[in-house]
Amino acid sequence: MARKSLAALLAGVAGLSLASATAQDDDEASNEPVRCVSMNSIRSTRVVDDTRVLFFQARDKVFLNRLDRECLGLARYGTFTYKVQSGARHARLCDTDSITVLETTGRGLNCGLGRFEPLSQDQADNLIAGPNPAVISVPVEVPEEEEKTPAEQAAEPAPQ
Repeated sequence: MARKSLAALLAGVAGLSLASATAQDDDEASNEPVRCVSMNSIRSTRVVDDTRVLFFQARDKVFLNRLDRECLGLARYGTFTYKVQSGARHARLCDTDSITVLETTGRGLNCGLGRFEPLSQDQADNLIAGPNPAVISVPVEVPEEEEKTPAEQAAEPAPQ
């Protein structure tokens, strides 16, 4: 009797675990930001700037993570470690976890992760390439014409 109960309990736990993993895969397949990604599926990362990191997974999946604040030194050094605090049974990197910048002099700032936003490979390539200088515009002030005094106007030659 105890063996049947234990077998049923283990089957239930396995079923819940599979359902949870399937739900996570479904979340990652949608275009909505997800709270966690599987650490086993992360193939590489790319620092965009001090506030954004790209996570590349298998099957051309890419996630953009916007950190909860500016992480000084991240873009400069370009390397970091994960610090997983969620304690999940399956190794996942979540928006409650953090990264630590690896500086040449040692460890740098700890920075909290945000949600993982799915991107297309083209969107990721555009982020990596940076802004297109042909598209960037800079505001320019038009110089105001100086008003001339009546004496200056009288001294000008008359238009012919």
